[in-house]
Amino acid sequence: MALTRREAFAQVFEHMVTHDGNGGHGYSQYNRMGDGTTETIRLSDGTTVTVAGGDRDCSSAVILALRAVGVNTHGATYTGNMVEQLLKTGLFGWRKMGVASAKRGDIYVNKRCHTAVCISPYGSARGDLLAQFSISEKGTITGANGDQTGRESNIKPYYSYPWDGTLYWLGDGGTISGANTEVADNTNPDLGDTRYWGPKFTRALQKQLGTTVDGVISGQWDCNRRYFWAVENCVNWTKTGKGVGSDMVAALQRKIGCKTYPQFGGVQCRQMGSGSIYRHQQWLIEHGISCGPDGADGLNGPNTNRAVAQAIMRNLYAK
Repeated sequence: MALTRREAFAQVFEHMVTHDGNGGHGYSQYNRMGDGTTETIRLSDGTTVTVAGGDRDCSSAVILALRAVGVNTHGATYTGNMVEQLLKTGLFGWRKMGVASAKRGDIYVNKRCHTAVCISPYGSARGDLLAQFSISEKGTITGANGDQTGRESNIKPYYSYPWDGTLYWLGDGGTISGANTEVADNTNPDLGDTRYWGPKFTRALQKQLGTTVDGVISGQWDCNRRYFWAVENCVNWTKTGKGVGSDMVAALQRKIGCKTYPQFGGVQCRQMGSGSIYRHQQWLIEHGISCGPDGADGLNGPNTNRAVAQAIMRNLYAK
């Protein structure tokens, strides 16, 4: 019998937190979306799923495990937007603590700081257990690749973080069977998951554009997050008007020939706003690379990131 998506998610997550040792999944906020490798997990019914290799932090572990079982996690990137974005899937509801006990696969969330997954509910034979990614072997937010202590990711009896509430499955999410490879299909050894713009994307662009290669897009206005949103841990966000902008963004704007689009913003402002994204998408399309069904819309999401990855692999930014 095919596994439900809820149970598949719980099995994937439990695997990640118990696959310890230097080859397992440790804790890191700097390399939280994987290292560009993939791992195949065989579930209890023989179904296989692919997850990104490498380390996680608490929220990216949940997001990547959901993606591995075929859930579109929309713009979920950290604990602060997980509830809003995962509710868009139609698979989850949200309830505050004390309303009902969590079931296997439900997700506990403290919106400011932490998240964990219920892998064994209250009253079950195993007892009330949470699976989570906690801290690196150094007691800091990053460390060596892998789980050196066996505690960077772990399973613990239920505790109150405190949690704001739970993302609970509205049903079982349908069934999952056969081989599920959507993570592998979108993973590049040099860029990681190409749907999400992270430090590896930024370094590759900086190298091709000839700017400082540090993996960071500096001084970006916080108001542009809604346009440049499928981005992972590589942007220095600041209040509007306070950011000096990025040399890499300025070089990119020159490369793609930014012009004045009154409906989107200014010219070579060193900010990745909707005007720059719109022109970037046009430039990609002009080079025969699709930005998805919405084309040039001024929104940098997963489809645009896949297009950018193709351009990087073709070395177009250096030509």
